[in-house]
Amino acid sequence: MITTLEKLKQGMPAVVKKVHGGHKIRQRLGGLGIHVDDSLTVLRTGFLGGPVLIEIHGTEMGIGHGMAEKIEVEVMEEK
Repeated sequence: MITTLEKLKQGMPAVVKKVHGGHKIRQRLGGLGIHVDDSLTVLRTGFLGGPVLIEIHGTEMGIGHGMAEKIEVEVMEEK
């Protein structure tokens, strides 16, 4: 299932498929270590506009909802 990072629920693993936006957003996400074909897991979704907490490459980080809605992901089967 293809969706955006912002719509995932807690504990859902996914793979980044595409980043929508211009050069600046791709550069910012690349600096955070988020690239196409990277696997990530949603640890917590911010309620009422808070950040989306993810784990990627063994590191936890928060992504704002505006940025998270530009990251297209494919939900993977939970093991």
